[in-house]
Amino acid sequence: MSRESESPTREGVAATPTSATGEVPHRSGSVLGGRYRVDQVLGFGGMGVVYRAHDLKLDAEIALKRIRPDRFSPERRETLRREIILARRVTHENVCRVYDLVEIAGEEFVSMEYLAGRTLKDIEQKEKILPFGRGLAIAKGICNGLAAAHRIGVLHRDLKPENVMVGEDGQPRLMDFGIAVETGGFVPQGGTVPGTPQFLAPELLQGESPTVRTDVYAMGVLLYEMFTGRVPIDDDNTARLVRRIVREVPPSVRSLRPDMPPDLAGILDRAIAKDPEARFADATALADAIVAFEGQVLDRVLAEVSVTRAKMVKLMVILEANKSLAATLDTTETLRIILSTATSETGAERGTIFLNDPETGELVSQILEGGSISPIRLAPGRGIAGSVAATGEIVNVSDAYNDRRFDSGTDAGSGFHTVSILAAPMRTPAGEIVGVVEILNKRHGAFTKEDEEFLAEVGTHAALAVAGLRQHQTDVEKARREGAARAIRGASTFLVPHAWPDVPGFESAPLRWRSEEVNLIAFAVEGGAHRLGFLLLEPAGNPEDSLGGMLLALEAGRRLLPSAPAPEIVASVAALDSGCAASAACWSGGKLTLASSGGSLPVLLREGRPVALSPESAETETRAGDVLVMASTGLEVLRAATGSAPARNASLERFGRLTSSQPLSSAFARLVADWKREGVSTGDRDVLLLAARRKS
Repeated sequence: MSRESESPTREGVAATPTSATGEVPHRSGSVLGGRYRVDQVLGFGGMGVVYRAHDLKLDAEIALKRIRPDRFSPERRETLRREIILARRVTHENVCRVYDLVEIAGEEFVSMEYLAGRTLKDIEQKEKILPFGRGLAIAKGICNGLAAAHRIGVLHRDLKPENVMVGEDGQPRLMDFGIAVETGGFVPQGGTVPGTPQFLAPELLQGESPTVRTDVYAMGVLLYEMFTGRVPIDDDNTARLVRRIVREVPPSVRSLRPDMPPDLAGILDRAIAKDPEARFADATALADAIVAFEGQVLDRVLAEVSVTRAKMVKLMVILEANKSLAATLDTTETLRIILSTATSETGAERGTIFLNDPETGELVSQILEGGSISPIRLAPGRGIAGSVAATGEIVNVSDAYNDRRFDSGTDAGSGFHTVSILAAPMRTPAGEIVGVVEILNKRHGAFTKEDEEFLAEVGTHAALAVAGLRQHQTDVEKARREGAARAIRGASTFLVPHAWPDVPGFESAPLRWRSEEVNLIAFAVEGGAHRLGFLLLEPAGNPEDSLGGMLLALEAGRRLLPSAPAPEIVASVAALDSGCAASAACWSGGKLTLASSGGSLPVLLREGRPVALSPESAETETRAGDVLVMASTGLEVLRAATGSAPARNASLERFGRLTSSQPLSSAFARLVADWKREGVSTGDRDVLLLAARRKS
């Protein structure tokens, strides 16, 4: 709906700091009268320029309005002085305070409270029309401020959206009591009438004096404009506008806003009645009518949703259950509380909660109240619960064995005899059905419509609880992974050798194909005269739980690598109970010792094929050209885009064949390139090979 109240006959304070009269404002930083420092031009209105200023004497931020000389006659000075004296007496949270009328260098200024926010006019221009709830809240505040002024005999006389400031907290504040009106506004029958014509009551335009009811009329026009986007009567010709306001009946507010409740439309019609006696007696009476209307709406809403005493009690039970839910993050305990609430409040003998298995899409059930059997897995659409999960509709069955959807096999397995069933979906606010709440055999009679409504509420709360728990578990797992990754990255320099030794008689290298995940792998190497030792450590459980133990195990293994055989090294690491899988290999001259604990034994390749060795530890003589490979578990979890992923032993043999004609690092690079071309990728772990070849 477009705004239609933009007539040239209506003036307000322009937000843009330009003056249609060519008035030159004071510059920012100027000090007026030795007291008021100009900080900003807020806008121009019919009376003159408005500044945001700082009162240097009181150290306070204020608004300072300069009265244009052509709008300030000698006769008006005394009248304005009296009005300001009265306006200063108006102290209310919905009224902008007026401080003083001062003369500075021959110019008249009015100082007042500075209010941050937007005028109601600005809000209307942006939002076109206001929602009823927000508009009525603003209207009540304006009426309260207006009533405070009326009680001490102060009339506003120029009430309009431009003179209402709405703060960031939504509170409206009335501005410009008695000082926003123009002394030369227009001249209807009988003389000059100050104010904005669209908001002036018909009797004012006919020469009568302003009263409380003329302010009420202006308030009615303001309400009309808030809710329809236009004033009741408007015209771009002032004389014609005055005649129309006096004579014409404005359009019915419901013809412009069909969704407006008739009672609210009646309030607006009464506020802008042409006969002053037909209007509300004062602003308090108008505010009371608005409050009464809101009360009637609330009563109707409560009646429509049938909030009976019994239902309120049951809803309170749900809320109490939710307090318990907030104290636990254990899924089983959460489901027990939910189901206990459902069965006890409906008088059911037994209940089941079915949850969707995110991996398989099946429904998994467990009897949690009134009995216990092994979990049942149901495909969507199967059984009563499956039907509810598939359709999202509540099912109330009074005779289970005569319903084709009922699966009697459950009774056969538990010894229970089902008579009646009531089942409701567990639906999240996003519409996702995460499970089903099912209760069996009402103790007295059949499940009622009220039971259905109650179980639907339980299902909603259960869905929120389960979804919240799953999200919590996801967040915890994500935080755990991120924390582990940070710890592993921080410790990475301590987990690998600072340099790789060049050992006479051997070619060796660490060969690594990194995955996208941060991995925890530690390894060490020790080289001397015709001696080469490897140690490889990987976590047996969660990486963050293994990091500390792994660092200890790595330090212990490094101390033994220069002299101890592999079985002694692995035994020493295992004795630390570090939670790590360990593998070690020590090549001294032609003799090779191998050992492992919790992991795979290193492999000795001869002419591309594995040499048969003991599964946990071995000692063997080697030949020139033999290749030792110590592989991480990443080699066991490779992924293939199509078909099966390469097996560990087959991958090692393939690597062994490639080493026959090229250096170890080149052979590994060729192997990885071939894998990528074949659609093979790393899983969630790095592929690490500690490889060595005996030269002589």
